[in-house]
Amino acid sequence: MAHTKNILRESWPVFTIVALCGLIFAVDISGAAGGQLLTAPFMMVPLEVSTAWQSILGGNVNKEEISALATTLTYALLHADAEHLLMNLLLIWVFGSLVLRELGAIWFFGIFIVTAITGGIGQVLLDPASPIPTLGASGALMGLEGAYLGMILRWRLPNPDIWPIAEPIPPGRLAVLAIFGIVMDISGLIGGGAGIAYGAHLGGFIGGLIIATTVIPRPKHAR
Repeated sequence: MAHTKNILRESWPVFTIVALCGLIFAVDISGAAGGQLLTAPFMMVPLEVSTAWQSILGGNVNKEEISALATTLTYALLHADAEHLLMNLLLIWVFGSLVLRELGAIWFFGIFIVTAITGGIGQVLLDPASPIPTLGASGALMGLEGAYLGMILRWRLPNPDIWPIAEPIPPGRLAVLAIFGIVMDISGLIGGGAGIAYGAHLGGFIGGLIIATTVIPRPKHAR
């Protein structure tokens, strides 16, 4: 019991993101009417975002344009189905815990938010005329992976314990997992795979990597 309390106390920022995504998904599916999700207005539609941006550049700033741009963040808290949700939350737990342990809560939340946005921007840049909604925390997840990879490139980090995995995992293995994920995304993008927001994945990963190799402080356990 004490061990569980310690995990909850130390990892509350990651639990906050996990719980928020889970709660939104539960409310969404329980309140769906006529096949229309309650959170549909908060999904990111690349065409709407690119149109709003062009409108703002033309000097037309109103509630509709601001709301469209805001979806480059809100989409990251929404998920299409249970499998989508669980896979994202599992990897957010792994890489989010690593980032949180080394940089603290403020940097964890900051990286999650910023890379969710860079992921959204990446998807818009990849397919600005797409009317297909984008949703999911994959961009922010890839941002956390990119941030951890950036830390590994800059510093020597100890083997971290990640609950509930029994033994510490060498950072190099975790780096391989992050690199494998981005290689799969690039391969899917080149192969023209449909139904996956590769632009969001790439945008989030690049955002996290840039943050980790430029502005973050020295990790707590760097050697």
